[in-house]
Amino acid sequence: MATLSVGNVEFHNISAVLLDKDGTFLNDHIYWGKLAELRIKKIIQYFGLDENIFEQLCFDIGYDNRNCKLIKNGAIGVMSRNDVIHFMVSELKKYNVNTDFETISNLFDIVHHEFSENIEKYVEFIDYSKDFIINLKKSELKLAVVTSDVHSHTEKILKILGIQNYIDCINDKKTGEPAIIAMNNLNVKKEETLVIGDAQMDFLMAQNSEINNVILVATGQTEEDELRKYTECVVKNLSEV
Repeated sequence: MATLSVGNVEFHNISAVLLDKDGTFLNDHIYWGKLAELRIKKIIQYFGLDENIFEQLCFDIGYDNRNCKLIKNGAIGVMSRNDVIHFMVSELKKYNVNTDFETISNLFDIVHHEFSENIEKYVEFIDYSKDFIINLKKSELKLAVVTSDVHSHTEKILKILGIQNYIDCINDKKTGEPAIIAMNNLNVKKEETLVIGDAQMDFLMAQNSEINNVILVATGQTEEDELRKYTECVVKNLSEV
């Protein structure tokens, strides 16, 4: 077991850490930004839309491609895949496109395949996060990644980053249940588990699974002041833990 601290707050007797992926140790602006561009290009091509709306559609889905930044509280990178599809179906009505979930889902599947073939180009650690993960493992802590991303993508990302052997399990994130499954897989109690993420969803996941140990890091789409609405244990980056 180990003790981790943020400022004057200490988390004692921690044996496992549940890590969010995007915005916590993976640069989500690069990863999800490129995925957003590919999805929008495919949608424009499929429906024969004016290419001049590319930038606006990217913005609609949550990516400012001019500044290469995800938009605060945007759909992509925050919502689940199914929720993003429903969102896209609704947004396309503004452009007089009447479509359905299945059609957009199929287009996303095509993009998923194309993206997977070149995924290594868009995978990059956030500053300090690699050393942080290595140090956690050196402290003999069990590590799980809990994410909304596709499981196969997550496995590839961990391998590209060279940390696949540091992670003990991967679980999909929706409610508190994935955290509970992760704790069961790691054979740890909630009192000795720490959740680290970059968004409200990560805090709610911990809360819903009755995990009181939570650290939020302001390296994703949500700003530090917003994160402090949920917990006082907020850091600018993982070097502060």
